[in-house]
Formats: sequence, C-alpha cells, structure tokens
Amino acid sequence: MMQGGTDKMNGPTNSASSRSVVRAMIWATVPVLLLVQLLASAGVEVSSFWSQIKQLDTRIAHVAESRAELIAEPLWKMRYDQVTGVLNEIMHDETIAAAAVYDDTGTVIARVVARPMVQALTEVSRPIGYSNGNMSVQAGRIAIAYSYATLYANTGSRLGLLLAVGLLGTLATVVAMRISANIFIGKPLAAMMSAIQRSKQDGRAYPADVTSSNEFGQLAQAFNAMQHTTSGALDRLGHMASHDPLTGLPNRRSLSERLVTLSHDSGSPDALIAFSFIDLDDFKGINDTFGHDAGDKFLVHISERLRATVQPEDWVARLGGDEFVVIRPEVGNEAAAQAFAAQLLEAISAPILVHDKQVVPRASIGLAVRRADDPELSHLPALADIALYHAKSKAPGTVAVLNEALQRDYRRRRDLELAIPTGFSEGQFEVWYQSQVDLVTQEAIGLEALIRWRHPEHGVIGPGEFLPLIERSGNNARLTRYVLTDACRALQRLAAAGRRQIRIAINLPPSELADHSLAAELRETCERFGVAAASLELEITEGSLINNIASASDTLRRLRRLGATIALDDFGTGYSSLAHLRRFPLDKVKIDKAFIREIPDSAEDKAIVGVIASLAGTLGLTLVAEGIERAEQAQAMREMGVRLGQGFLYHKPQPLDAVLRGLADTSNGEDRVRADRLSIAPEFAA
Repeated sequence: MMQGGTDKMNGPTNSASSRSVVRAMIWATVPVLLLVQLLASAGVEVSSFWSQIKQLDTRIAHVAESRAELIAEPLWKMRYDQVTGVLNEIMHDETIAAAAVYDDTGTVIARVVARPMVQALTEVSRPIGYSNGNMSVQAGRIAIAYSYATLYANTGSRLGLLLAVGLLGTLATVVAMRISANIFIGKPLAAMMSAIQRSKQDGRAYPADVTSSNEFGQLAQAFNAMQHTTSGALDRLGHMASHDPLTGLPNRRSLSERLVTLSHDSGSPDALIAFSFIDLDDFKGINDTFGHDAGDKFLVHISERLRATVQPEDWVARLGGDEFVVIRPEVGNEAAAQAFAAQLLEAISAPILVHDKQVVPRASIGLAVRRADDPELSHLPALADIALYHAKSKAPGTVAVLNEALQRDYRRRRDLELAIPTGFSEGQFEVWYQSQVDLVTQEAIGLEALIRWRHPEHGVIGPGEFLPLIERSGNNARLTRYVLTDACRALQRLAAAGRRQIRIAINLPPSELADHSLAAELRETCERFGVAAASLELEITEGSLINNIASASDTLRRLRRLGATIALDDFGTGYSSLAHLRRFPLDKVKIDKAFIREIPDSAEDKAIVGVIASLAGTLGLTLVAEGIERAEQAQAMREMGVRLGQGFLYHKPQPLDAVLRGLADTSNGEDRVRADRLSIAPEFAA
C-alpha cells in the first residue's frame, strides 16, 4: 500500500517534468516560428510594395510624357480649354491627385485637382515641346501630382490578413507540436522519470516502458540496459563497502550496523551477547618472513577456520590487518562465552602450511559480555579492545575477559595518555639517576638516568606504566630530547662538583635509530650546555637493532663519531645477539637482570653469564650486570670477571640533588672516579 501511494505521489511529478519539457520546447519554438512567418510575410509584402511603387512611378511618367505630346499644339496655339480637357482625361486615375500645365514663361495656364490634396504627394514633371516641321520650340511643361496612399492601404490590409493567417498557422503548429511532443517526447520522458523515481525509493532497477523504435526508444533501451548494469554494480559496491575484499567477511563498517540489529532483534533484553575481539600475535613476522602474499593467504586460512568454528547465528568479521571479531548473539553466562572464545583460540592455533613450512598461528582475544539492552552495547568493540590490550601486554595467546579492574586500568591509562602533553609543558617528567659501581672497588663510576612522572593526581609513576603510552602517542623523540637536555644539565653540575669524569647515558627508543637528525641535535645540545659528547653514553636494545638494521647502524656510527659510547641493553633476551655484537659499533654490553636474579643458586644462569663474559672479553666489550640486590650476587659477578654493576644493593634511583649529596658523602677529598672506567647506560625502565 505504501509503495502504491508513493507511486501516486511520483506520478504528478513525472507528468509535470514531461510537461515542462514540452512546454519549454513550445515556448522556445513558437516565438521563433511566429517571428519567422511575420518576417517572411513582411518581406514579401515589402518587396511587392516597392515593386508597385516603381510600377506606379513608371506609369505616371508615361502618362506625363503622352499628355505632353497631346497638349503641345493646343498650348502653343493658346487653346487652353483643350489643354484643360486633356488634363481632365487623366483625373480618372485614383492615384493622381492634381495636374498642371505651365507655359514657356512658367505661368499656370491650366490646373485640375481631382481630390483633396494630401500631404504625401509625389510629382512628375515633363517638358512640352512643339514642332511644325521648320520650327521646334519648348512650349512649356506638364506636372502631375500623385499619391501612394492606395498602395499603403492595400499593403496594410494584406499584412493584417497575413498576420491573422500566420497566427492561425502558428496555433495549428503549436497544437500539432504539443500532440507530437507528448507522444514522442513527453511520454518516453515520463516513463523514464517514473523508473528513476521508483528506483531511488528502494534501489531496485525498474525498466522504462517505451516501445517506440525512434531515438527515444533507443535511449530507453540504453537506459534500461544501463540501469541493469548499474544495479548490479551498486550491489557489488554495496557488498564491497560492507565486506573485506580479501576474506569476504563483513568489515568494520558492518560492525556498528550489526550491533544495532542485535539490540533490536534480541529475543530477550536479558540475553547475553558475547563479543570476541581477536588479534593475531606476531603476524608481522609472517609478512616479513614469507612475504605479503603469503600473509594474505594466512589471513584467509584464519577467516575460514573462524567460519567453520561458529554457528549459523554467530557473526564473524575482519576489521582490518590481523584483527577479527566474532559475535555470539546468545550465551548462557560469562563462563560459556569464555569457553567459546577458548574454542576460537584452539581453532586458530592449528598449524598452517606456508611455503612448505608449518606455522603455528597464535592469537589473543579480548572478551566482553553484555546484555542486549545494555546502553554500552554500541561500545562493545572498545570494551573488548580493553580486554585485548590486557591479554597482549600481560599474557599473549590467551583470552582476557573484561571486568571492572581492567576498565579501571583502561581509564587510568587513557587519563595518563591524554595528560602527556600537559606533563611535558608543566615539567612533570623528572629524570632520576642511579649509580653504577666498580664491583671490586665499589666506587661510583657513573650514573644511569631513569625517567619518572610526578603526576599531580596519581603521584610518582614508574616508566613501565607510562613509557608504552609515550611511544603510542608518538612522543618518543620529545622524551628522548627531554632526557638528553636534563642529562647535559646534570653533567654541568657534576663538573662543578668535581665529578667531571662521570658519564651519563640516555636510552634510545627504536624510532630514534631511524632519525638521522639525532646526531646533529645531540651535538647542538652538548654545545649549548658546554659539555662533551664523549660524556654521554647511548643505550639501545636488540629489538631496536633488528627492526631497522641499516638505519640503526648509520645512526650509531654518526653518534660514535661525536665521541659518545654505545651500550647494548638486556643482552641475552633478544635475537641474534652474537651477530649484533660483531655487526654494530658497540662499546658495552649489559647483562639483563633476569640472569642475575637467581645467582648464585642457579647453575644455568651462572653458565649463561659466564658465556656472556667470555664473549665480551673476546670482543673487547665492557660488561655490566644489572639488578644486583644481594652481596652474594656481586661476589659471583666478580668471580666470573664482571667488573661493573648496578642495583639496589648500592643505590636506588634518586633525584640529582640526592645523588650529588651521596657522592659528596663518600668522597674523602680526592676524585676517586677512575678515568679508565666506562659509565653506565641510563635507561627508561626502572
């Protein structure tokens, strides 16, 4: 019924559109047609009028000449009554108004007026010559006045008649044009307009019902074919807009529509909806190792496994990259939702053959469960993402279920991330320093810079919490330069306190190794504070080297040419460590505290540290042990040939003022810092 009503509403619109075309055509054609007819008729009449004028002029001239011959003898012999008689004979011509004869002295000897004189008269004058054989003289002249009034009147009458005939012809033409235009133009246009309007309502193709074989019929056929093609193309475009082209799954655009549908179509408001946010772990490694084509096939395999695992009422989508979503519209409870998510993980983790090699996929899932009438239903992607973030950061390869604690953590993390610009502008970030000592002499030989955030609401925040937020917000470079500036200022104060030979090192995030301007900025900062670049030590991790080998090597060599030393942090926990030790310009290696924690009780850790010490000695690298908290750990390090160490056994991170006071308290009046010792490498982690 609604469709029919809509068609009735569109009918007048289509008809009006057709009539407007015909009306416009008529209004554009009729004035021109009428004007052409009038101009043509006027042209013919004007031509005829001028022709009649010339004929009249010629005829009157002939009359004047013939009468001049007749009255020549009577005029010469002064028979003026005969002259008047001759003039009276020509007065029957209705165009002649008057005639006069003049003698040779110019005196009027005869005048005849046929009708009242009018203003517009034309006069013809001819001489009268008399000859009697031996004599030939000019006896006088004859003048005839005549008028074109009759011609004007006749021409005007004919023009009026032509105008009336032209108007009637134009009216007949308009009627014929209107009828033919409606038949050959209006109806085809109305049919096509109707098809277009109906198609706009529901997106379907409606053919234009035009059966003629003329150009409009051909146009209608082309229109129908185009509509059919366009309809198919629109269907394909609509599918492409709402589906992932690689896997054929619904995409992110379809997700919000699906959530709206779930909230409206749920059988019960208390029904629980399980939203699983899936992210593949280390998918970048698949692309880097096997290529992007293999990575695409890998994603297709994952999508097929998800399809095969879910029920018909479930919904699977790919949001982009290596992110997938699975929605189960009805689960009994949270435990059932968690079991379903675990089932998805199990299906994903089956080995996949990639280039004849078996690859075991790993994924993390963030799970959020909400009632169908929950106002947060539209926020399910963001809520599940909170749980996914926890899973990937704390326990990759597992399912994390959203709870109040995770939401509190997310809100805190979000608040901190938004507060980062204010933290920089208000100087809330502080650089603390921890001493590094010679394990034999127990002398402080250097300082490690450690960043802290003194937040006005949350207090002092450790780097383990806010550094990932700094990196995600793109402020790594800003923080590096912030620490560099503070370290150079600290070197000034150390020099003033007689500790000129102590070096301070700053950590370089992976992104900084790709910045070729870092060396120039470091040199400029050192010159601004009047300290040597050789007093700085730059600490990097193996992961930052792996991800950007060519650029990292170039940046490190530029920094080393300035005099800065390079330290490799967390040695033994990364990738091809030995290859990196040989390839990059390194001066120092730091043993990760994970290998120190169980020494001397762990024989395995002691063996690992022993191998690392042997490698460092062979390659001429200084070795530093991190995380020394007990005296027996320091003793074990000394026995294995490790000379430098740091940890809570000696000093905890403190602001620079406290560090300077501690150095002053341990000094006996002479500088005990040994010039041949390398400084520690500062880091962003505690």
